[in-house]
Amino acid sequence: MISSKISIHEKFWDEKKKLVKTSHPNNVALNLHLTKQLADIQSELLMANDDKIKSFVKPAPVVKIKEVLKPTVFEFTKELIIELRLDNKIGNAWVYESTINALKKFHPDTNLYFEQIDFQFLDKYNKHLLRSGVKHNTAFFYMRTLRAFYNKAIKHKIVDRNLYPFHDISLKAEKTKKRAIDKLLIKEILDLELEVASSIWHVRNWFMLSFYLMGISFVDLALLSADNIKNGRISYKRQKTGKQYDIKLAPQAVALIDLYQKQPYGFILPIINRRTKNDEERLRLIKDRTRLANKYLKRMAGLIETDETITTYTSRHSWATICKKLGFSIEIIAESLGHEYGNKTTAVYLDSFDQEVIDDANEKVANSVSS
Repeated sequence: MISSKISIHEKFWDEKKKLVKTSHPNNVALNLHLTKQLADIQSELLMANDDKIKSFVKPAPVVKIKEVLKPTVFEFTKELIIELRLDNKIGNAWVYESTINALKKFHPDTNLYFEQIDFQFLDKYNKHLLRSGVKHNTAFFYMRTLRAFYNKAIKHKIVDRNLYPFHDISLKAEKTKKRAIDKLLIKEILDLELEVASSIWHVRNWFMLSFYLMGISFVDLALLSADNIKNGRISYKRQKTGKQYDIKLAPQAVALIDLYQKQPYGFILPIINRRTKNDEERLRLIKDRTRLANKYLKRMAGLIETDETITTYTSRHSWATICKKLGFSIEIIAESLGHEYGNKTTAVYLDSFDQEVIDDANEKVANSVSS
């Protein structure tokens, strides 16, 4: 008996074929190693005399290398999701969960190791997503997040960097249809005669307040409380990026906020309309309310007879588009929205625009749809 110096779990060994089963993540490499060892031994035996054979087959100490059981893709990502929840990064946890759920539909076997994710696997997975009716940009989103998992696995020494399979996979999002509408359509939304306190009336108020606050996201809008308002300004930290915003309240925004006094759950607006136990439940509620808002915004698009798509995102894109048409520079718009513009290295030597410049831009955009 001569030790191969390889040790694996018995479930991965095919006793009949004397090979490592294909279910093992390193089956190809291990089987090549065994085949080469066996060929070397047979070659020596064929060329050896009797004395050498006796010496060659002399019992040798068995060296057993204990195999370190690596986590599967699903086990590894489960741990990542748990960490995100502990860090209160609920949105990212949901992104990871949706990616894993999509992957499970393609590969239901939970014994999937990172070594098994090669070019062929990725190519088949991408085709599977598109053939199953998933939109191109959603497929891109799933593939990009899977790439992020793989990069994290490399950093955790779970998979060898040399096996990285994404070099030959082209990941590119399709250009989406513009999300902005012009100021004439916003004026038409403002002029709609809607029943006071109806659901569609509330949604119009929220949409317009988002617009007057330079396109604040629906999540951040829902989470605004009286503590965010001081000295005629709204100050808040964006959930998605953690960036701090400080916006002067235009008279139009003040008028909308004044419609909602003493909301029962501590927020300025009644988007969060019931008590929630924790942050995750609160964000799920906001997600549901976002869907509701988009339903009524679609109805408003029908009422003003436009083919343009209007969603909660539209206010942010429309603010930027109108601001540009009013003659403000891309740099001012980028800073107003919290985007980096131009070369990051040279940008550190430039002063930020004076707050008054941004206040002026927002005031002119607000007035452009109200006059």
